[in-house]
Amino acid sequence: MYRRFFLLTVTSAVLSGCSKQSPAPELKPLPFSKHDRCHICGMVILNYPGAKAQIFIKNEKEPLKFCSVKDGFTFILQPENARRAAAFFVSDFGNSTEAQLHEKMLSAKDAFYVAGSDVHGAMGKSILPFKTKDQAQAFMREHGGKLLSYTQVTLEEIKALKGH
Repeated sequence: MYRRFFLLTVTSAVLSGCSKQSPAPELKPLPFSKHDRCHICGMVILNYPGAKAQIFIKNEKEPLKFCSVKDGFTFILQPENARRAAAFFVSDFGNSTEAQLHEKMLSAKDAFYVAGSDVHGAMGKSILPFKTKDQAQAFMREHGGKLLSYTQVTLEEIKALKGH
């Protein structure tokens, strides 16, 4: 009797352990290299100024990299791409020098954006991400533009910026 109970308990524990999925590893932005090219336009990313972006696709180890936040949004706002995305990172424009924009990144969903300011990115007018709303508003007082949250960035907003 005890032996049956013991075997049943052990079998149950083993099977329940097998059915649980291990948590997905936390995705973090990866460093840009001098050879990385933009997934949208093919430009060498580090050869151009402005905020950058990375998007991880589910079950992929390497992110797609973008020369601008505008190109990152152009990609992720396509329904077929949005479904496949696991994480989206953008440069922290408010806490970075131009040389650090490819190093200091934050979750795109947590950022505040300024669209259409007089500060241009890789291909003209861009969408610039900031960690805080206060940083974005302070930037706008000096450079103009329109304040947007993550959910307010649309393909229409991107098209209004012109460029590639």
